Amino acid sequence: MSMLPQERAEEILTLHAAGWSTRAIAASLGHSQNTIRGYLNGDRTPGVRAPRPSLLTDLLANYCRQRFFEDPILRPSALFREVTQLGFEGSRATFYRELAQRRLPPPDHRPADPNKDSPQALADDGIAKTPRPFVPALQRAPVLPRRVAPLAGEPLISYLTRLAHANHLTVSEVLAVLPTWFSTKVNNRNDRAQHHALVPETADALLALAHLTAITTTSLARALPAFRHNDEASPLRATTACRRCTARRGINERIAVHLPAHQKICTRHRIWLSDPGQPHLDLAACPEITIAQLRANRLLHRHKPQQLMLAYQAAIREVPPWPRSPASLPAHWRYRLLILQSTNHGKGTPDDHDAYIDAAKYPDAIALTAAMLTPKTGRNP
Repeated sequence: MSMLPQERAEEILTLHAAGWSTRAIAASLGHSQNTIRGYLNGDRTPGVRAPRPSLLTDLLANYCRQRFFEDPILRPSALFREVTQLGFEGSRATFYRELAQRRLPPPDHRPADPNKDSPQALADDGIAKTPRPFVPALQRAPVLPRRVAPLAGEPLISYLTRLAHANHLTVSEVLAVLPTWFSTKVNNRNDRAQHHALVPETADALLALAHLTAITTTSLARALPAFRHNDEASPLRATTACRRCTARRGINERIAVHLPAHQKICTRHRIWLSDPGQPHLDLAACPEITIAQLRANRLLHRHKPQQLMLAYQAAIREVPPWPRSPASLPAHWRYRLLILQSTNHGKGTPDDHDAYIDAAKYPDAIALTAAMLTPKTGRNP
């Protein structure tokens, strides 16, 4: 907002002291009545520029903070698309500026210049400064003898590494028979970034991988985020794949994955999927926690993923804080906590781990989320 010179502001105050009305002062000096009221009410100080109102509300700022925490490789440009679907009305440049003012992005999340779209300008979004030209795969590329199915949300480099090891090859040998699209992807820190120079070749790359692995393009595209279009991608969170899902496929090590941000539980095996590096919890003895995840899934039938996550973040803040004294715990929280601790203690998870609290409060948070999203006259989801 523009500010008035010191002399003009003093003139406003002088005329008001002489009995002039706000309308008369505005007409005489050529300023709006709101500007005149701002100086008369003390909302604006002579010689000081009025602060620009923030378009990033506290609720949206909390959403952004949580999204950066959940998804360490989330790019500000991708987050901008999310918040615009939640009602943010500012430009991309305004969004970047307000992120910086609130110190929300981690140090390695440097937003690209919104006024440039060259490969060099988008390098900070995880794309190589000079994308390699696309070279088609060999026309007679082999079909690998060992079939390896991808895990949902698995990074491309992780899948190619498992594929290579299962067939007694190196990753370089696998990349040698695939289009250079794959080398460009795996050489960047974020294979979910879709540079405009790579997008036209994505379909051919998917076909080449399907031929090499003997797995359908539908299955590969559904599982691997590298093949998802940015406009169609849902918010993701970093975690590790369900240990029982990996065990069924003969995988003994932990596999980092990016799953839908609302997915906290593997409902098939009733496993709480904590943040990366944190232990998973067996929820078999607390079915109401798994039921809460199914309820969250049903909410997506009528609401966008971003709306669900925004309401969930608000609900988390509305749920009463965890009492310091175990004796002060509500009965249902105490029951869930004891059941979870007794079930998972033998698996090496400490009894005081935060994952227990997050899981125990989850049904309450989802119930409140549903209440926020569902109209009073509507039926419960």
